[in-house]
Amino acid sequence: MNYNKLIEKALEKGFSDIEVAVNFSTVTSISVFSGEIDKNHTHDEVAMTIRAIYNGKMAYLSTSKADEDLDLILEKLKENAQSLTTNEEFEIFAGSEKYPDFETRDGGFSKISLADKVNALFDLEKEVKAYDERIILVPHCGYEEVIQTKKLINSKGLNLERKKEFAYIYVQAVGKENEQTQAAFEIEIKNNYADIDPIIVAQKVAKKVIKKLNADALPSKVYPVVFDKEAMTNLLEVFSTFFSGEAAVKKLTPLLGKEGEKLFSELVTIVDEAIYPDSVHNEPFDDEGVACYQKNVVENGVFKTLLHNLKTAKYFKTTSTGNGFRAGGAVSVRGVNFYIQPGEFTQEELIKDIEEGVLITDVSGLHAGANPITGDFSAQSSGFLIKNGKIDRPVTLIVVSGNFMEVLNQIEAIGNDIKFNTSGVGAPSIKLKGLPISGK
Repeated sequence: MNYNKLIEKALEKGFSDIEVAVNFSTVTSISVFSGEIDKNHTHDEVAMTIRAIYNGKMAYLSTSKADEDLDLILEKLKENAQSLTTNEEFEIFAGSEKYPDFETRDGGFSKISLADKVNALFDLEKEVKAYDERIILVPHCGYEEVIQTKKLINSKGLNLERKKEFAYIYVQAVGKENEQTQAAFEIEIKNNYADIDPIIVAQKVAKKVIKKLNADALPSKVYPVVFDKEAMTNLLEVFSTFFSGEAAVKKLTPLLGKEGEKLFSELVTIVDEAIYPDSVHNEPFDDEGVACYQKNVVENGVFKTLLHNLKTAKYFKTTSTGNGFRAGGAVSVRGVNFYIQPGEFTQEELIKDIEEGVLITDVSGLHAGANPITGDFSAQSSGFLIKNGKIDRPVTLIVVSGNFMEVLNQIEAIGNDIKFNTSGVGAPSIKLKGLPISGK
């Protein structure tokens, strides 16, 4: 599609502004099962979203056809705009003064043959099964690769582009002992193929599942708790809407109007960062063309700012924080690399002074058991009993309950072991004074 021609035609037909956002992706998906290829597929994707202002109304159109007729697109946009009844003012962004340096890396993915990628998965599956005879099944073993270009062009002269490539390798293992089965999952996300090591991934998931065998419940009471980095990341992701300007507009966050107040432990700093070392989620600009940048959302326990797109920023009479990203056609609010700043302690150091407590490694059903407005949560969990500063035994069929605000307020220490998930949310292990745990 000739984007400049589309913009030219739009202005001729009475549109005051128009913006074209395009994502071009080449996606490779491979999975194996029991020594056989289960899936091996490469396909191209085009996702185009066009926003245009006609008679003061913002119309949207999404298409996957890069060669769609320009006049037809503009007619659809005009019809959409004319059907709207809102009096809201809309804006197409002219551009930021400066954008962060964004290095387009060659991750080497195209240099590796498809056969080598498949063989890496065979090695991964084989290594997991060979680790211990108690591992009885590897139900999921796969590789996903994305090579992506994002373009943003508008009638105000903005013309931005960023390219990235990354892949993730994942595996699930099932172990069985004494009629009890347990499962574990491991995923590694990398922006360079050379950094993907199937053997290390295999060893991680195998160790996880073997450690979980022969787990039992715990007596119900309040325990000192250490959330493992993955469990804490899940908790942070579920309640990341607390920090969204969209939630604030709808009055669905307890943080509304509390900028500048100390709400959490002084140990807590929550950061949203545009360019994080070796992250696959880095973005120099958001989907509205606003420059992304590093900001402390919480700093030493003090709530500093919500995350905003142009619409929510205008509502609160402030400026966009560069967090306007599309969820479908409309622009929403989300973080880029959104994380709790790591501390200085290893996980072993976090548990060494606990006489009796619980290390939570897995939480499930958080979305169903969480109230995104109040912060209350209740989630089925598993992990390990801590006794006299050491891991004692695995525990399962327990329910951990609490409130997200209170969790961040009663942190005693923070670990140095941060890990990001596939959504760009990350957290280290954290040590809490205590949470109620229901068991037997």
